[in-house]
Amino acid sequence: MPQDPYDRATTRFWSKFIDDKFIPTLGMVLKTQGEEQEKAMKEAEEALKTLERGGLIFGGEAISIVDISANCLSIWLEVFGEAIGTKFIDSEKFPLICSWIEEFTSIDLVKESFPPRDKLLAYHKRLL
Repeated sequence: MPQDPYDRATTRFWSKFIDDKFIPTLGMVLKTQGEEQEKAMKEAEEALKTLERGGLIFGGEAISIVDISANCLSIWLEVFGEAIGTKFIDSEKFPLICSWIEEFTSIDLVKESFPPRDKLLAYHKRLL
């Protein structure tokens, strides 16, 4: 956690926002179909817009708690989208988030922690 009280509060806010707002909404997108899924997709997009509008650029010099919370935005979101036949993020709508994804997933430690993409995709397609 950052030493500065404002930075610490900001870190807590964004981490909690991702954990309490975005992740449950993403779960609803994956668990539902039809109108319910469309509603959940809109909520997920609104949460992403909030992250983007907040000018949130995660991390910095080292991986932070916000980066860890936002890990679901990295390869996972792309795989989940492919599994259900949609695309959650594009660089025109969400340039800051896409930039973070590119930076975050290029870190060797992060790359080593991900399961192979093809196995992850096959697993989630079986679940749905």
